[in-house]
Amino acid sequence: MRRILVVILLFLSSLYAAPLALEVVGLHPNQIELAWEPVEGAHYYDVYLDGNAVARVTTAFATLGSNENSLASHTEYQVIVAARKQGNIDLAAGLKKVTTSGWEGRYRWENTTGEDNKGACKSLDFTVVYSDGSYQVFAHYDQVYRIFPLVPDQLLGKEVSWEGEQEYQKAYRANAKVFNTTSHVPKSWSVTKMEMGVSRFSVEVKSRVGSLRFTTRSTYTFQLSPKGEELLLFETKGDGLASWGLFSSPNPGEKGVFHCVFLGP
Repeated sequence: MRRILVVILLFLSSLYAAPLALEVVGLHPNQIELAWEPVEGAHYYDVYLDGNAVARVTTAFATLGSNENSLASHTEYQVIVAARKQGNIDLAAGLKKVTTSGWEGRYRWENTTGEDNKGACKSLDFTVVYSDGSYQVFAHYDQVYRIFPLVPDQLLGKEVSWEGEQEYQKAYRANAKVFNTTSHVPKSWSVTKMEMGVSRFSVEVKSRVGSLRFTTRSTYTFQLSPKGEELLLFETKGDGLASWGLFSSPNPGEKGVFHCVFLGP
């Protein structure tokens, strides 16, 4: 209700102000870049997103969303910009509905070092698919495997045998071949948690090797590079046995995180 009231008040005030044409100059899954013609006499521009005040700028340009405060992909937003003089006196106002793009497509990581887990991880290829309002991540190993979501919802918390021909069992084994640096293989495993945020997905897996149990957490984080390129940052961390048995990115500057670059649809 408050958002609706803000929008109504803005447009009541804008009836006495000149129209302001807004132009989308940059569109990303997590970010919208807007520009407009400077308004003579304006001291600042107030920017509203879905009725909420989000920025006050002094130039005729605004960026909505960021890697730290991501907008939702594939989402329509209502943007209002009001040009004002000191004292919140309206000079011009404009409204534009903008729909963000998506993260789907092909991503690739290249190993630039000689450290590659005995040849198992010279490169990584992922395909991100968007369907029915949600994302899926597929890894290209000896064949294509769905690695997120790793298991159907009904198997959350259920113990799964290492052996078996279900697609999720084959995906888990293929993943282990790439990232497990030890000779140990689990007898069984279970997905204990899966989360899908605005631009970050995660899966937690508990595995059993003999009498030992350990947990790994894999995250898939979508970001824009400083140049505006789409990135998929993949990372797996573990505790216990997994804390030293997991392969991480050896590339300089990546701090163990696989920086996968967007290749295209």
